[in-house]
Amino acid sequence: MPRDYKTLSLAEARKLVDTAIAHVEAQGLPAMAVVVVDRAGEVIASGRMDGLHPRYIKAAHRKAYTGAIFERSPIGMNDMWTRQEGEGHKGPSDWNDSMLTTIPGGLCILNDERGRPEVVGGIGVAGSDQPDEVAVAEAAVKALGEHFIFR
Repeated sequence: MPRDYKTLSLAEARKLVDTAIAHVEAQGLPAMAVVVVDRAGEVIASGRMDGLHPRYIKAAHRKAYTGAIFERSPIGMNDMWTRQEGEGHKGPSDWNDSMLTTIPGGLCILNDERGRPEVVGGIGVAGSDQPDEVAVAEAAVKALGEHFIFR
């Protein structure tokens, strides 16, 4: 059955999770959780390293979801929120979606093999300092190859 839209495959999602965890281990970082979602924000693959509290998998899911749904990283959400605040919005509660977050550690994943970037999913990482989480997510996306980019 054909897909309604282009999204990450299970193999690509597993590679993202495996690469992220390998990067954490190679860098000697604290245990982290990784969640990969399709462009609708639904989980394709995830992993939580040993000893990490279960709440981090939920945080990673929210970060990945935000990246995919809003087609930008949670850091980009902060920029959008600042602009909206100036227009009189009351905050993220105005977005009517409790899964959205402005906490860094998530990325929107795009495939640009056709010469025009197309959103195919999101990745979220949680469990450490936010700059480390972002670096882990970026390393995972880069491992997918030259046609995959993030924002």
